[in-house]
Amino acid sequence: MLSLTNSLSVSDNFSYLDITPFTKVQSSDELFFKSLRTDDISTSCTLQSVNTCENITNVEKLHLDDSTELLLKDIVKTISQYQFLQELSLSYSLLSDELLTALSCDDQINLKTMKIEVYPDEKPLPHISDKTWLTLENHLPDLNVVLTSYLSDEDNCNDFLITPIPVTHLFLSGSPPEITVGRISKCCTRLVELIISSYNFGLIDEPLIAAAKGCPKLSAISLGDCELTCSGLVEFVGICKERLQILLIWETSLMEDSNLNVDEAASQVSCLLGRPWIPESIPFW
Repeated sequence: MLSLTNSLSVSDNFSYLDITPFTKVQSSDELFFKSLRTDDISTSCTLQSVNTCENITNVEKLHLDDSTELLLKDIVKTISQYQFLQELSLSYSLLSDELLTALSCDDQINLKTMKIEVYPDEKPLPHISDKTWLTLENHLPDLNVVLTSYLSDEDNCNDFLITPIPVTHLFLSGSPPEITVGRISKCCTRLVELIISSYNFGLIDEPLIAAAKGCPKLSAISLGDCELTCSGLVEFVGICKERLQILLIWETSLMEDSNLNVDEAASQVSCLLGRPWIPESIPFW
């Protein structure tokens, strides 16, 4: 399992993982934000009683529990009342065209980060239209959309990443489906950061190179248990070049081919990046 506990903290534009890989992402300028979870509020508590809580409007991070008791109007009202709200965290199952449109039309909402988690038990996944995502992007052009998927190849992923999503940070945990990885280049064109835990469908060269071409802002890439040829790595880096600020790949993931071995590939990557680079070594325990 890939662990990036200390790797993604070079810039305020990037995120870093906590000690639990691929579960929580915190922006480096949000360490001291106050938090409030909707599941911390008693189910008998009304929105009016929540409003009377001390300093409730100062909440800057809000997690919406996946609860059927949360109606659309209540979610929007809850979010809009927090004038200092910076970060919204919720399950993909809570998304809808109506919710995202409401967030896009409320001038009181000025989110910086939206964290979305996709779980296998969320069936069927809600369909969000292209127009809705575009409206959200236009309303909040600097919004960081952090999408974490726990879907595997055993899950039905026909409805996931089928339309462009303004995701900036994508984390594919476990063993993501081949179809999901293949859709990144076309559906995640605003992508800045990509982490793939593993890839069990042969070489990852083609979808990775496609992501480099289709995601012009991609600046951080971390691969776990994936197989990538040395020539594929050099081609990928050759597309990204200096904009690639973070490149984490296991040495055991690099496959020597007829053109390059690992040392030769590392040398060419260093030249392309303009700084020394070597693959990550795996310690022997």
